[in-house]
Amino acid sequence: MRSGVLLVKVGRLVSRYIFQSLALLAALSFFVPVSLSARQIQVDGKPYVDLATVGKGFGMQPYWLKGYKTYRLRSQWTTIDVGKNGRTLYINRLPVALGFPTVESKGQLFIATADYKHALQPILTPQAFKDRPGCRRIVIDAGHGGKDSGARNDAYGLLEKDLTLDVARRLKVLLKRSGFEVVMTRDSDVYLPLAQRPKMANRAKADLFVSLHFNAAGSASASGFESYALTPQYQASSKYPRPTAKDAVRCKGNDYDPWNALITYHVERALVQGLGGPDRGMKRARWSVLKNLECPGVLTELGFVSHAETAKELRSSAVRQKLAQSLYEGIVAYRKRLQRTQ
Repeated sequence: MRSGVLLVKVGRLVSRYIFQSLALLAALSFFVPVSLSARQIQVDGKPYVDLATVGKGFGMQPYWLKGYKTYRLRSQWTTIDVGKNGRTLYINRLPVALGFPTVESKGQLFIATADYKHALQPILTPQAFKDRPGCRRIVIDAGHGGKDSGARNDAYGLLEKDLTLDVARRLKVLLKRSGFEVVMTRDSDVYLPLAQRPKMANRAKADLFVSLHFNAAGSASASGFESYALTPQYQASSKYPRPTAKDAVRCKGNDYDPWNALITYHVERALVQGLGGPDRGMKRARWSVLKNLECPGVLTELGFVSHAETAKELRSSAVRQKLAQSLYEGIVAYRKRLQRTQ
């Protein structure tokens, strides 16, 4: 019996060692030139790079804010604020979830190299990545449908499946007017299994997949927008504190990690600019509709139907049109950023 327990413990240790080794190799494999001259440290087997050098590589001035709790990178157009030991940084006040907590060492603040690669670089300098995708054929995925009503607010007569379809149709009109090709995963109140949605995008050879949803929460005070990119390999999704061995799995959609981050940032930014906050930020999750995509994708939550004021606003066709308009502007901003060479 004791030998069996010992074998289990040894097996767990070996699995953990293999996972950490693979994660380290993956991080080192995309270590980029701008950070090669930066001071580097290892934390729990992961490479970290100091933000001062990273900021200078982006042409930004790095410095601590008063109180030494927040580190700032700043240029003429962009301000990035990063706290100590946190998994969120703020790009022009928009929260961007990180895979790993920041670390302070000897007066310098460090960010995981993986987060430099998967968060900062795609948003600030996407031109550094090869094989930029096109942005002409857009698949709009209206979440839920048919027997799956999604979130609901009976007091205001709201069903998520109806709201997503309404906004999807409005977005389709806006995109087609601008010359985009549009494919809808559903254009009526029908049930569509989650696995079918990315398959439809792949068959259509989509350039971009945009999945629309609305939130609900046990707390009636929860409100705002949040947008999700697929979690990179070896990272924990935003709601989990740390990665585990299961996060070593690589999804097909991870082939588009830089572009997943870029579209998610621009969609979230456009929603907050168009309709105000609260801005719940750019987050990471391994949603079923994102994992097997063969193109960049984003899943966005367009408000909480459980929030009374939001529910009241969502009954207005003008507000739903504004949601569609903001999504359209986020997609256009993403396309423009793809087309820039610098």
